[in-house]
Formats: sequence, C-alpha cells, structure tokens
Amino acid sequence: MLPPQPFIRRYHPDDKYSILMLEAEAFDERNPYEYLSFYEVFHDGFFVCTLGNDVVGFIVGYMLSESEGHIFSLAVSKFHRNQGIAERLVDHICTYFLLKGLQKASLEVRVSNKPAINLYTKLGFSAAWIESKYYSDGEDGYVMMANLNFYFFRKEEIKIFGKGKNGEKGVN
Repeated sequence: MLPPQPFIRRYHPDDKYSILMLEAEAFDERNPYEYLSFYEVFHDGFFVCTLGNDVVGFIVGYMLSESEGHIFSLAVSKFHRNQGIAERLVDHICTYFLLKGLQKASLEVRVSNKPAINLYTKLGFSAAWIESKYYSDGEDGYVMMANLNFYFFRKEEIKIFGKGKNGEKGVN
C-alpha cells in the first residue's frame, strides 16, 4: 500500500487542535490561541496540508492591497519537514493570490531562519528590505517579495529545463 500523499484544503474548525499544536511547535514566542483567532478571520486564505487524517502543515494569507497578497504564517510539523510540504503550501497560496487577480506576494521571515530564507529564495522570492527589530524578541526580519507571474513561469522553466531525477539536465 502506498503512503498517503499530501493534500491541501481549506481550514475547517475541526482542524483547530492540530493548528494549535503546529503553531505552538513552530512559533514559541506567541500565543497560539490568539493567532488561531486571527487566522480564522482570514478563513478564505487559510489552508491546511494533510497526510491521511493528520494535519501536518498550514498557511495563512490575505489580500494586502489591490495588487499584493501577503503570506502571514506558514508552519510544517517538525516530523514532516524537508518533504516538499512547505513548497506545496506556498504554491497553493500563490495560486490563490493569482486567481484573485494579484500580481505579487510578500512575507516576513527572521534573518536567522536560513531554511525558510533558502526555501523562499528557491521559489523566487527575494529580500526587498529589512524590518529592524520586527519580532518581539528584537530580531530583524526580511520582507521578501515575489512577482506571481514570474513565480509560476520560473517553476515551469525549472520543471522543463531543470535537473532530472538522476541529476541529468533535460526534461523531467
């Protein structure tokens, strides 16, 4: 039997406990109950990733302006990291933004969070500026931006001309 495949869907109130657990695991500096209440305000842009019956990640985004979507929060269970789940969630919210007619996406990330910075850079986001002392502990944050049309063009280009499964160049 094949293992379950990641599936992304909208948040449902039944996911509340799982989201609280992921929030507490990923963000130790904030109150998960307060943030869940905030996320639920943006229910239209609140998506979860499941493996079988388990919620293993989530992403929350909203329309910041007539042209920009903002990724407010992204978390993946520590047991399911480095499996492409975060990338799938970012792809999903960027598709959601594009379908809403938005042209760009933004997010903030701690300057010390190298794995997240590497992921976002790989996906076509680039650091636009630094917000000094952005986080509650005084750490600076990068504001990263992506042009959504370029985001998807780049992903398709990588799929066609990127490295194949065995490292060879060419069509995957």
